Amino acid sequence: MLPFTFLGPVYTPMLFGIYYILLHTAFFLNNARSAYGMYIAYTNAKLTSVTDWTAKYCHDTNTVDGFDTRHDLPFEHVTHVVILPNYKEEMDTLCETLDVLASHSRAVTQYKICLAMEESEQGAPDKAAVLMKMYADSFFEITYTLHPVGRPGEIRGKSSNVAWAASQMALRSGGGLAGRHEHEIITVMDADTCFAEDFFSAVAYHYTTASPAQRRIMMFAPCTVFDRNSKNVPVFVRVTDMFWSIGVISNLYPSSSIKVPCSAYAVSMDLALAVNFWDAGPEAIGEDMHMYLKCFFATEGRVIVKSIFSPASQCNVEGAGSGISGWMGGMFARYDQAKRHLWGSLDTGYALRRVLMSYIAPNYEATIPQKNVEKAKYGGKEEMPSKLRYNPWLILELVHRLLESHILMGHLFCMIIISAIILPIRSSFSYPLATFFWGYLSDDPVHPYVELALNVSFWIRMSIVIPNVVMIWYYEKYHSWVGFERWALQDAQMRETSSLAAAGRTDSAMDLSSESKNGLRQVPGASTGATTSSQVPRVQHLGKRSQLASERQYPRNLFDWFTIPVAGFLFYVLPQFHAQVSHLFTDRLDYKVAAKPTLNNPHKLQLDLPSTVQDANHPHMSGTLAPDVKTPFLMTHVKVVHSTEHDSRSVKTQDSGFFEEYVGGHGVERSVAV
Repeated sequence: MLPFTFLGPVYTPMLFGIYYILLHTAFFLNNARSAYGMYIAYTNAKLTSVTDWTAKYCHDTNTVDGFDTRHDLPFEHVTHVVILPNYKEEMDTLCETLDVLASHSRAVTQYKICLAMEESEQGAPDKAAVLMKMYADSFFEITYTLHPVGRPGEIRGKSSNVAWAASQMALRSGGGLAGRHEHEIITVMDADTCFAEDFFSAVAYHYTTASPAQRRIMMFAPCTVFDRNSKNVPVFVRVTDMFWSIGVISNLYPSSSIKVPCSAYAVSMDLALAVNFWDAGPEAIGEDMHMYLKCFFATEGRVIVKSIFSPASQCNVEGAGSGISGWMGGMFARYDQAKRHLWGSLDTGYALRRVLMSYIAPNYEATIPQKNVEKAKYGGKEEMPSKLRYNPWLILELVHRLLESHILMGHLFCMIIISAIILPIRSSFSYPLATFFWGYLSDDPVHPYVELALNVSFWIRMSIVIPNVVMIWYYEKYHSWVGFERWALQDAQMRETSSLAAAGRTDSAMDLSSESKNGLRQVPGASTGATTSSQVPRVQHLGKRSQLASERQYPRNLFDWFTIPVAGFLFYVLPQFHAQVSHLFTDRLDYKVAAKPTLNNPHKLQLDLPSTVQDANHPHMSGTLAPDVKTPFLMTHVKVVHSTEHDSRSVKTQDSGFFEEYVGGHGVERSVAV
């Protein structure tokens, strides 16, 4: 579009003027939608925190509790397969993530943790063995997979690692790759991501109350928040990640037809199996958006994505060192991350190809058979779009969101800067410079249509301040609630419960239902009636909060937002051009793991992983000594037994080790490399 920016005002002034105004209008609408999305995220985040999801499930399904089998999929029978892809992560980082998950009340009964390790990381099996030993009693199951190096057609990265781990976890469960896994939901999260318990509770509620047909095509997209180490990173990095969160949230309002997950998300195991898991080639460097697009086209645009407003708490990238070197290192680390994010613009081409194929050769790409997906089990019908090739508006909305993500900002920036340099408008500050350059392009004055377009677009840019103020207001409230207020309320409730127990009261720490009403607790002595400041919300159990926390202090936090133009140029416009020019020569990117903050943990693990040892009784096996045991763990390949019994979740090993549980059953054995 650069030639059009230079030559359009000279040769096609009307077309240039219309396009220039439309581009600014799209940018204004993007900001207005972001403001609305932030309002929805804040209000729904508060509602999510105070909702008892088990009680809501029982009310909607007319069951007694989460175990009541009168419903086809009881709430407590859901299994969360949590995949933690990691490569050269610090043990403290992994331990904090696992500590947070282990603090959830259903971790022992519903969480299957998969440590997705890379074979290329030296000592990865040893690290996994130590973690499995430490957390063996904290989860329903904890295991690990080892993604092999050099598989044909794959690149190193999160997508290929998750694809391998998910396929191995499917093999480990009773259904195998050919069976049904209706009770299993895969949650993909980064090694430094932390979820509160209500994320998994909300996912289980939406999943179990859906019809069996709908469960097969369901995904779950949480909002995000960078509330961990943001005070320790450069302001440009901090504000970039805040806008990244806002961009994710802007497409998650419930009525949105396109809901693209980011970084951490969940997908039903049946859907992952139906689309043959994640793609692992260079086109899938942005595995979150690519997996969504893959599911979108496999379901002909009818994939059900439920927005979850209990966010994924994430860390900003940091640089090595301290002082100026650490500051610069953080800036370069964020640029590398931004380039990797914008490398995902390959997905725009992928989506356009799939759209064209849906019209030209509709049966070329396999699609998932769908029957009665419109019929919700409870609450009437699920709003479903018509099939993709019969719904041009859905296609336009998808393409618009992709262009917003990968092209709009950089393109708009170029047009504004180049127009200011080459178009001599008397009201412009660059009039003398523009007069000089315009003389090389044309001897005529600037066309009135072009001048009108520039003036109208200027006032459109000024009016963007209005939705931005609303967006910033609700983002600050949202950040405060999900990052601090709800956790402070949980702490206050626990202290109150402890004091009541000491006084001889028997109220439940999780309920206190005698003093709760509609998620609000009446302060003793306050008058009844409408909700006032004397009534405070009563949050449900959230689990353990992550160690790092960066609270935003008013009014100092408002100064961050004034750095938006610089941050946008450094971490969106420049990496966008960098990535897209690079695409002219290659589609492969050397995946670099972003640096994470160092935890100030008083119980920090001092793990010097020992070298591999041999067991004299089993020379064909090797293991490693853990810090608190005297015998090595035997590392071996396992055999997954596909039982004829329903819901067999057992494994059979060739010898003792981590996978010792085995429930009888006979079937075909299949090797699983773990």
